[in-house]
Amino acid sequence: MRAPRLALPWYIHPAEGPREWAWLAGQNVSFAVVNVHNGPGGEDDAYYPEAIAGLGSTRLLGYVAVNYGQRPPADVALDVLAWQRIYGLDGIMFDELPSGSGSLGRCTVYAASARAAGIRFLAANPGVFPTPGHVRLFNVTSVFEGTAEDYSRFRHPAWAQNVPPARLWHLVHSCDPARIAGIRLAAGHRGAGHAFVTDRSMPNPWLGPPANVSARLAKTKSP
Repeated sequence: MRAPRLALPWYIHPAEGPREWAWLAGQNVSFAVVNVHNGPGGEDDAYYPEAIAGLGSTRLLGYVAVNYGQRPPADVALDVLAWQRIYGLDGIMFDELPSGSGSLGRCTVYAASARAAGIRFLAANPGVFPTPGHVRLFNVTSVFEGTAEDYSRFRHPAWAQNVPPARLWHLVHSCDPARIAGIRLAAGHRGAGHAFVTDRSMPNPWLGPPANVSARLAKTKSP
């Protein structure tokens, strides 16, 4: 089985990681989620417009937190529109998505509003398996976000065996660098079509590529 495509949260600021942004531009990724300031940020940002433009054809998704279903749909819609207006993105990732059956109605409203606004690629991150109804709302759903130790015990539920891998995404952090490649391959065997595995850890493991990659980049000349 082939390894899943690389799909990663990309929360490193371009001023703090110019080498990392140059690295991303050279990768064949499925998509990357950009987070300016827990969302799209303001319209006068001095760094992100140029950095995002420099990624060329890389599929980028704008980060929008929904606070486990507590954010009003109108506020979520404003963030979606800001990503479109400021950066011209047609992809969004809803983070902190609630996963229980009682939240399906609210999630349906979020998704329908984004689609109506012209979003063509919609991802979500509950970090666990939600209901089948939730999965059907999105192009891609992150069904695991956690440590490599927890991932060793993770399995898809039986009903998910019929979900195409292209719709499932695994996010694994706190991994031994020597095991990154193997765990990414294992994600494919477990049914994921997209994955990102990193040696970085909490509180924010999504600050660019794995730390061992950033260490190699630091030895190169500035971009």
